Amino acid sequence: MFESITIADRTIAPALFLAPMAGVTNSAFRRLLADFGGYGALFTEMLSASAFLQDKADESPFIKRRTCEGQVIYQFRVSGEENLEAVFARMAEIDCTAIDLNLGCPAPEIQQKASGAALWRDFPRLQDVLERIRRCYDGPLTVKCRLGDDPGNWREGFRERLRLFEDCGIHAITVHPRFSTEKLKRRARWSEFPWIAAQTKLPIVGNGDVCSRMDVDANRALFEPLAGLMLGRMAAVKPWIFREFAGLPPLEIDHAEVWDRLYRYTLEDFPPERAFGRLKEFTFYFAQNFFFGHELHKGIQKAQTAAGIREAAMKFLEGRPQLSAGGMASPA
Repeated sequence: MFESITIADRTIAPALFLAPMAGVTNSAFRRLLADFGGYGALFTEMLSASAFLQDKADESPFIKRRTCEGQVIYQFRVSGEENLEAVFARMAEIDCTAIDLNLGCPAPEIQQKASGAALWRDFPRLQDVLERIRRCYDGPLTVKCRLGDDPGNWREGFRERLRLFEDCGIHAITVHPRFSTEKLKRRARWSEFPWIAAQTKLPIVGNGDVCSRMDVDANRALFEPLAGLMLGRMAAVKPWIFREFAGLPPLEIDHAEVWDRLYRYTLEDFPPERAFGRLKEFTFYFAQNFFFGHELHKGIQKAQTAAGIREAAMKFLEGRPQLSAGGMASPA
């Protein structure tokens, strides 16, 4: 399952994707995942289309791409107010696998900017955005979405948008099967994957709450209709997790070395004051590898600088803390 997927003229193998995650999937983290391999393509963080026009592509830790990363998909949030023509003209100068539009982010600050789930909700504006993009860009284009707003009556609206995506030449759709009102409060609705895949000829990539290969194996009938799989938070917990899904040999993991490597990579791409928040965000997830991971998380909260975060993290990690069941160093 998930051996490969074709997006426009690009073959991605395996069909395993890193999800875009705010504060996490910057160039330093993508570089760390590249060290372990096993994925097919990596997503950037969700990028502001307007800010993108101001950043230097070869310097921005959000935009720049190292050769070691392999295939990278750039995700944007848009509202239609931006100069989309200029954005896509500039993207033509960047070596990327595809461009993705975020149509699912439910965060209030994103919806207030008429982006994410707010753009999904506004069908006429969504249609206008897609048609404008297709008038200036004919390359690989994908979208990422949720199920919509209404748990009781969502299928008709979802099907209508699938037809729009087909008409506008979208090449693949990533679906996180939650509603925009749910955030992460309940389990993702994997049971909806077969219905969604049956409604369209476009490849569907599934995303949401997959923590191990056993999740897929135990629910094979739900995942088989999918063309690909996207992993998010568990990739931040275990940056080597894609090896498990790809069937690659397990590695012996030195958790202290992995954390310190991410620290070094982050400081190469960010000034210390900007690295500070990214290191905290990563450590929040990485702490879940350990039975007493809350002590690691608590320790770094007292830090005032990036160097202080490293001191607290190394103090915990070099003590060989006990791994939790979900943080086993060697994939099953």
